[in-house]
Amino acid sequence: MSNLVELKFPVVAHHRLILLRQGCGGQVCDAEKLNAAFSVFELVEPVAESRASAGGKYVSYSLSVRLKDREEMARFDAAIAGVPGLKTCL
Repeated sequence: MSNLVELKFPVVAHHRLILLRQGCGGQVCDAEKLNAAFSVFELVEPVAESRASAGGKYVSYSLSVRLKDREEMARFDAAIAGVPGLKTCL
């Protein structure tokens, strides 16, 4: 018996992005730049800084997005993967 649950679209997906504070190549990522990067998607709330690491090297941002179908979900995943300095996405 499988415990897998099928997604029912539209779906609201919640993410936490953990980024290098300086990004790649010295670029500074901030909520404004992330909001611009994800502006083609239906954000439920604007991207917001959650917290910084104790040493200040990393910063996390929370975001929630409404995705209408699997294709849009794939485009959103690709957009996340393209964020400069991305360490991980939860």
